[in-house]
Amino acid sequence: MKYLIACLLAMLALANAEATTIKVAFVLSEGANVMDIAGPWEVFQDTMLDDSTGSMPFVLYTVAASRTPLRTSGSGAPGLLITPDYSFDDAPAPDVVVVGAQAGGPELREWLKRQHAAQKTMLSICTGAFELAHAGLLHGKSATTHHDYADIFHKSYPDVQLVREVRFVQADAHTYTAGGLTSGIDLALHIVAQYFGDQQAQRTAKFLEYAGH
Repeated sequence: MKYLIACLLAMLALANAEATTIKVAFVLSEGANVMDIAGPWEVFQDTMLDDSTGSMPFVLYTVAASRTPLRTSGSGAPGLLITPDYSFDDAPAPDVVVVGAQAGGPELREWLKRQHAAQKTMLSICTGAFELAHAGLLHGKSATTHHDYADIFHKSYPDVQLVREVRFVQADAHTYTAGGLTSGIDLALHIVAQYFGDQQAQRTAKFLEYAGH
């Protein structure tokens, strides 16, 4: 009887693992920072569960105001040209939302408000925190951003409790902000750990050959 129960529990665990699909939406607008996208993207893309299925639980896509191709930041040269997978009107409901440094805009912020109201996990990277703050999602909460823009952020959003020189900060049960650029990798690994445990996050980091900060 105990063996039968153990088998049933194992089958249930396997079924749950196979059913795990975590949709991650990367929000884009003109001037999006490549590292803010690529760092977390690689973390989620390269997370393979250490179980009998070897499943890849994260499903990634990009979303913007429209599907018109847009340019990332390029430091004086044309940036990468990205065609968003979806618009805000037709994107699948995400489980996790990633907002990096970018030009932003009212449509983007309204979409962020809807996802926050639906209690989706919200991640900002670098100056993506400005978009969350502008949308009113950080009012009275702790947040961080790129150190070069910390003073501007504090002056622009005095109601937000700015935390300086940290990799990331949890603002509320579903909202996190990271510092600049590579801080997004640390935050994404933290999210992997929240879903699947520290050992899984360590396996992903090892695959990336990322030693952390």
